[in-house]
Amino acid sequence: MNLINPGMLSFLALGSIPIILYLINRQRYQRIEWAAMEFLLRAMKKHRRRLRVENLLLLLIRTAIVLLFVMAMARPSLESGALPLLGDSGRSELFLVDRSYSMALQDTGRSSLRVVADAARDRVKALSKGDRVGLIFGGGFPDTVTPSPEVISEGGAPLVLEQLEQVEIVYEALDVSPLLSVAADWISAGTARETPWIVHIYSDLQKADWITNDSSSDPAIREALGRLEERGARVFVHPVGSERPRNVTVSSVRSSSQLLAVDLPTTFQVTVENSGKEQVAGIEAELWIDGEVQGSRRVSVESGASVVVSFPYIFRKVGPTRVRAVVRSDDLEVDNQRIAVFEIRESFDLLVVDGTYDAREGISEADWLVAALGGLPVTETGVRLSPFTTNIVTPDRWTQELLSRYRAIVFVDVPEFSAPANEKIEEFLTNGGGVLFFSGSRFRVNEYSAMSWRGGEGWFPFDPDVAVVSANREIYYHWQIVEPDHPALEYLADTPDAGIADVAIHGFIRPRSTEGSTILMTLDDPGHTPVLLSKRFGRGVTIASTTGAGRQWSNFPITPAYLPFLFESLPYLCTRDETALNLAIGEPFRRVIQSDEYAARVLLVRPSGDGVPVVLEEREDRKSFDLAIDGQTVPGAFEIRYGGVTEGSGRSEWFAVNADPREGNLTRAIPEELVELYSGLSLVEEVREIDISKDYGTGDLWMPIFWTVLLLLVGESVLARFFGGRRARRK
Repeated sequence: MNLINPGMLSFLALGSIPIILYLINRQRYQRIEWAAMEFLLRAMKKHRRRLRVENLLLLLIRTAIVLLFVMAMARPSLESGALPLLGDSGRSELFLVDRSYSMALQDTGRSSLRVVADAARDRVKALSKGDRVGLIFGGGFPDTVTPSPEVISEGGAPLVLEQLEQVEIVYEALDVSPLLSVAADWISAGTARETPWIVHIYSDLQKADWITNDSSSDPAIREALGRLEERGARVFVHPVGSERPRNVTVSSVRSSSQLLAVDLPTTFQVTVENSGKEQVAGIEAELWIDGEVQGSRRVSVESGASVVVSFPYIFRKVGPTRVRAVVRSDDLEVDNQRIAVFEIRESFDLLVVDGTYDAREGISEADWLVAALGGLPVTETGVRLSPFTTNIVTPDRWTQELLSRYRAIVFVDVPEFSAPANEKIEEFLTNGGGVLFFSGSRFRVNEYSAMSWRGGEGWFPFDPDVAVVSANREIYYHWQIVEPDHPALEYLADTPDAGIADVAIHGFIRPRSTEGSTILMTLDDPGHTPVLLSKRFGRGVTIASTTGAGRQWSNFPITPAYLPFLFESLPYLCTRDETALNLAIGEPFRRVIQSDEYAARVLLVRPSGDGVPVVLEEREDRKSFDLAIDGQTVPGAFEIRYGGVTEGSGRSEWFAVNADPREGNLTRAIPEELVELYSGLSLVEEVREIDISKDYGTGDLWMPIFWTVLLLLVGESVLARFFGGRRARRK
């Protein structure tokens, strides 16, 4: 038996008071021989034993009341197995520890995770021999450290204590509902035991983890807490960390243009967010390119706001480039930087297949497109005005081109495609190319339907029906954006002055079917006819317009929307595959390596500098290979070296891995509000509280003892009244 207040045992001496009073009362009477009393003594002789029993019973009850009251004040509790006949009274405690990267916040010189781990270790050490303990780490998918309950032995709980000592953060957010669900399953899988489980959650209580955007409870968390309650568990939350954390996050690093080429001016935009409750003034933001700092800015960010810091730059060499944005002076260092990898090219080669060229007049519909794209050489100042280099060919010659050198193909009113031409387009798309297609008056409906659409199995995104043309241009329609978040339309949707409302369409191909495609824009005619569609084919994508690229069917080329549309859609088609260079934690890296790029040795070099061999798998065509790298668990820039294991001995490419910036929002949920939102939660005010004698423990005996004292008091009063009344009646 353990005693919480052993000093109270000294008051057990008070139990002698009833005995002393009893002895004193006995000594008050002196035995006097008196003949007249002999008769009365003989009459009382038969009642003497009853009187003695009554007095002794009252004496025992009064003594027990004093002794039990003192024992209750000493707070006794039983160890596991002390009284097996009364059932097992040992404790069962499960610890759920948040190790998401927000727990790396430095508070009073130590991280929140270290504070939590030490508090949990203290609580485990305070448990008694025979108690059971479990440990589950949160952050990403829950990690069940103890597959089954660990029983406290003479050496404590070595597995749990060791894991709490070595725990490190993971670069993923805490998902509360799966953590609680795993805990419920873990408890259910354990052996039957009368003692209910006490579940402790140690976390910084990020508001985004517990409360929805409309400030209500999360149904998934409520359901998981209900499952724990059904299993008899009680859940206690231990908040940790500062209530007013100071933290800024680098949430994004973007280029002003998706097309990065040498000698082309660009601007890198770094977004810095302040999730704290106080303004952060004069914080330093830096931009690093390939390991060298290129610029520094001092910024101030209001509470709950964000700022965008711009850094202009001109690249002078081709190849993969690492761009890193860093902020200095912050309480949470993990989210103080963000890395992005960009592929810098000499230029972006476009193949323009012009089906409208008239040799007699020397003009074509494609002239508008070529004029908009530019493609002029580098100026005397060393600055390029356009990232594109265009090669214009006629429909009868484009199949002779080596398509692998082009990032995208633009078709302008090509009448039809032969079977070999369709196969070549599909091969180009399968390998990750992009196609931008414009219809026109030469468009042959039947040929496209039979050869390019092919019942929805071809590369063309719609089954054409008929051409609708207003020859005198009296009937025209405007555009309506259906997918404003699409990369090709995002700028037009967000910029009212971009001129999309000025576009008037008086000629278009009416689609019969668009199955398997995405409708990006429609006309404002009664039937909302699709006018811009997108379709994925293999690793590539096609964007097709049911109207033309020139002035024949619309005024599109002379509206302000023409340039934004081309300079948003073509970069999307040209760089779509390059978005795979910037990944999130846990997201795998995939690449198809052509035969001429194959190397016997491929090495993955992590940010720490250690290298891991990578095995390529040959594809069915026996001309290319699949490069697959599992999702990484730490952020940073990763290098893939082909053909050599030392730096500079072969070709290299890079990809970046970043943590979710939303985890940097340290806005804390108010613990009292959580208890109100979730009925199954109880709050522990101090994270270091290790008092295991709370009333939710079954080994604590003070309450049953107090009830016994109360019952004895009532019993003593009743018996004393009964015995006294009977004696009075006898007299």
